[in-house]
Amino acid sequence: MVGSLSGLPQAQVQENGRDPGVSILVCGYNDLVELTLQALEAFGRRAVVVAPDLPPHLEEQWQYLQADPRQPGVLQRAGIERIRVALLLEDDDQANFELALLIRDLNPQVRVVSRLFNHSLARYLDSVLPQHFSLSVAALAAPAFALKAVSDEFVGYFELPQLEAQPATLPPELADPAYFVSDRETTLWNVVELTIGYNSRLLHMPLSELEETFGARVLFHYPVDGLSDFSKQRVFDDFDHEAELLEGDRVLVICDPRAYLQLLERNGRRGSSRAQRWASGQMQDKRQQRQGRSLGRGSLGSWLRRGVQGLLQVKPIVRTLTFTLGAMLVLGVINFRMIGKPLIDGLLLTIVVLTGGYGDIEAFQQPETPLGAKVLAVMMTLVGAALVGLIYGLVTDKLVSSRFGLGRAARMPKEDHVVIAGLGRLSYLVLQLLRQMGYEVVVVDPNSENPLLEAAEREGAVVIRGDYALASTLQQARIQGSRCLICTTPDDLTNLETALTAHSLQPGIRTILRVTDPELAARMQRHMQTLGISYSATGLGARAFATAALVGSVYGTLAWQGETLLVTLLEVSADCHYLGLSLRQLAQDYDLVILLHRSRPGKPCVFPKIWQKEGKTPLKEGDQLYVMGTVESLIRLTQGRPLPPELYQVRLLEYRNPYFEEDILSALSFYARLPKTALKPLLRCLPAVVSPPLPRDKAIKLARQLRKMSTEVQVFAQAQPDHRIPAAMNENSESNLN
Repeated sequence: MVGSLSGLPQAQVQENGRDPGVSILVCGYNDLVELTLQALEAFGRRAVVVAPDLPPHLEEQWQYLQADPRQPGVLQRAGIERIRVALLLEDDDQANFELALLIRDLNPQVRVVSRLFNHSLARYLDSVLPQHFSLSVAALAAPAFALKAVSDEFVGYFELPQLEAQPATLPPELADPAYFVSDRETTLWNVVELTIGYNSRLLHMPLSELEETFGARVLFHYPVDGLSDFSKQRVFDDFDHEAELLEGDRVLVICDPRAYLQLLERNGRRGSSRAQRWASGQMQDKRQQRQGRSLGRGSLGSWLRRGVQGLLQVKPIVRTLTFTLGAMLVLGVINFRMIGKPLIDGLLLTIVVLTGGYGDIEAFQQPETPLGAKVLAVMMTLVGAALVGLIYGLVTDKLVSSRFGLGRAARMPKEDHVVIAGLGRLSYLVLQLLRQMGYEVVVVDPNSENPLLEAAEREGAVVIRGDYALASTLQQARIQGSRCLICTTPDDLTNLETALTAHSLQPGIRTILRVTDPELAARMQRHMQTLGISYSATGLGARAFATAALVGSVYGTLAWQGETLLVTLLEVSADCHYLGLSLRQLAQDYDLVILLHRSRPGKPCVFPKIWQKEGKTPLKEGDQLYVMGTVESLIRLTQGRPLPPELYQVRLLEYRNPYFEEDILSALSFYARLPKTALKPLLRCLPAVVSPPLPRDKAIKLARQLRKMSTEVQVFAQAQPDHRIPAAMNENSESNLN
C-alpha cells in the first residue's frame, strides 16, 4: 500500500513496489482527476497526486501527498525536480494559473497541461510559457452536445493551429494582452457523415474523385453492397478508394466548411440548415479577421470595414428605420428644390417637416405652391411622426436595458427551439454555439443566484427559474414544440428524471444527457437508446488530458459510433519507436488517420494518400504529424504495441454467365500471381476461396471486380487454409499488395 507523505517533511515519493519512477504530477482531486488517473493507468503510466482533500480509497491505488500544491515545499516533497509532465486539474482557473507559474519556476523543463476555462488566459499562457498546453473540459465537450442537438450529419469540428512554429518569447506585437481577444490563425475542419440519396449528384462518383474535387478526406465508407466485413479490432479500416458511391452508402468525411456546403448541395441538400450555414460562416469570419489584421488597426480601410460590418449586423428594424429616414430626407430636399428653396434650406425645412413642423412653413401656404408638394409634405409629416416615435422607443429601450438592467427578456419561442436543463460552464458554451447557429434557446435553472443566468439572457436565451424535473416547468419552456432537450445538470439521476418527464410530455423528443461516468454513459447508450444520447463530458476531457500529457497536444475530441476520437500532434524524435516507419505502416499498425504530415525541409502535406506512393514516405527525426485516433490506438502507440496484420480473402460462390469466365480468371490471376491454367480448376468446384490473403481494400476491390462479371462473392477475415487453393495463393507476398 502506498502511504501518505503528509507526515514526512523531507520525504520523496517512494516506489513501495508499485512504480520505479513516477514522472507525472497531478494537482487537485475531483471527478476529472479520478478519470484521468484511470486513463493514465490504461497508458501504463503512474502518477503522484497532490491535493489538500483526498478520498480514503486513493491510499490503496495511487501515490499521493495530502497538502496544498500551491506551496513550493509541497511540490519539492513530491519530487518536482524529476517530474516530466504536470497535470493541473483543479476546478478553479486561479489555482491552475498560480500552479503553472510556480511549477515553471521550480522546473523550467516540465511539460504543463492546465485545465483553464478562460479562453483568453489559456491562449496567453500557451504563447508565453514554453511547454505549456491548455485544455477545457467544457470546450472539448460542448461541440458534441450542441451539434448532436440540431444535426444528425454534422459529427463535429476541430481546429489545427498555424503550421509555423510559434516563438517561445513574447513578440512585440503581443505586448498588449488585449491582442488575445481575437483568434489565432487556425484551420477549421468539419467532420460530417453523408448518406447518398437517390437524387444525389455524388452517385457513382469514386471516393478518390470525391476527395480530389472537394479537398476532403474520407475517413470511413459504409457500402450497401454487402462487402463490409469490418474489423473488430480497428475503427479506421482500409477501404477501396476507387469504389463508386451507390444509393444508400454512408461516408464519414473531413472537409473545410465551404466544401461541406458544396457536398451537401451535390448530395441533394440546399444548405438550408442553420448548423450548415454556421459551419460555412466560420471560415468566412476567419478570412475577414485575417484581412482586417492585414489592413491595420488604425487605417481608414479597417475603420470602413468595421463600419460596414456593424451596419450589416444591426437589427432589421434599425436598418429599416435608417433606410426610411434617408429616403425621406432625399425626397424632402427634392420637394423644396421644386418650390425654389436652396439645398441647405431644403434640408433644414425637411427636418422641420419630419419632426411635425409643417404648420410653421409659409412656403406651403402660398397659392402658387403646387398641390403635389403640399401632399408630399403632409405625407412626410405623418411618416416623420411615426419614425420619431420608433426612434425614441428604441433609444429608451437601449438605455433602460444597459443602464438599469431591465427589458432584456427574450421572447418565448413557440417551436423549433432547444431547451437546456441546468446552466453551468458546459451548457453555457453549448448555448453560445446554438445561438451562433441561429437557434432559439430556453434555459431552465432553479438557482436564481447563478451568475451565468444573466450572461445567458445577454446571449438572447429565455431563462426560466424553476425545477427542471417538474412537468409544469418543462411545459412553461414549451417542451412539446422544442427541437431537443439537453440535460447538463451535475447530477446524473436528475438528468435522467428530467429526460423521462420530457418524454412523458412529448414522446420521442430528442434528448441529450450528461453522464459523469463514461462507462455508465456507454451502457445507457447501449440499453436505453429510446431515451436519447448519453455523453460523459468528464470522460471526454479525461482522455484528452491523458493524451496531452503522454502523446502530444490535443486539438479536438469527437464522439462517433460510441468511440472517442482525438486529434493530436505527434512529434518524431530520435527515441521514438516509430522513427523510420512509413506513413502507411504507422497508420495501419496503430489504426490512425494521418491528417497532416510535415517534414523539414518541405511543405506540409494535408491528407497524404498513404494508399499510394506517399504512404512509403519514412518518418524522420523532427517530422510533425497531426493524427486522429481512438484512445486505445494512442495507448498502443505510446507502448509500441502495433495491431496484428489483418488479411482477408475472397470466396467465389457461383458465376452465372460463362461468357465472363476468361475475365474472371484474368482478375484472379492478377491478384494470385498464378497462371490461369492453375486457377481454372477452382471454377469447377465452387464455392471456393479464390484469392491469397490480401489487405481489406485489395480484397474488396477484387470482390467488386468479380461482381461486375455476374458472380456471387464473399469477403471474410482471418482466412483459413483451403485444400483446394494452390499453395502459392496462401503466401503473403508484398508484390501482391501494391
